[in-house]
Amino acid sequence: MAMPKVRHTRADYDSLPEGAYAQIIEGELVMTPAPTPWHERLVVRFIEMLAARLGKGWGDRVLGSRVELVTGVPPDEEIVQPDVLVLPEGTRATGRGWRPPTPVLVAEILSPSTERYDRGAKLRIYRTAGVLEGWLLDPVAETVDVHDLAARTSRAFGHGEAAESRAVPGFRVEAREFFAA
Repeated sequence: MAMPKVRHTRADYDSLPEGAYAQIIEGELVMTPAPTPWHERLVVRFIEMLAARLGKGWGDRVLGSRVELVTGVPPDEEIVQPDVLVLPEGTRATGRGWRPPTPVLVAEILSPSTERYDRGAKLRIYRTAGVLEGWLLDPVAETVDVHDLAARTSRAFGHGEAAESRAVPGFRVEAREFFAA
């Protein structure tokens, strides 16, 4: 007889030891290993490219790994941590208890331990939350997939092609340049 699937809640998430890398995705408590140095370097590279495009004040709009994006209504909340979030124009952090608004763009650097979530459930969660674009950057295939979440369309960009954002006008990422060591 199959055991009923346990649906995890915010209380389960909050009871984890500080520093545990976990998310609640479709009721599943997903714990993953620490990112590799190459993964984190790609996160930083993506943030640097965004900063160059956004200019002054980019620090209020761009957040990196380990920032929670909470969607849904308790007890069925989804708690995800995109690698990079870009917040709407005009966003300003207002202090310690500040919670960011819904991002206009989220980016995930794919890794073996999270790829199935990033390509599936997390894109659905982002769409439901009202995020405009989801970027999936695949360091193995060296491709950049841009998902227009509202239109439910996507396009993959490979070497020699530049991915462009509609959510962040003027932001472009050339796949070969991005993945160059």
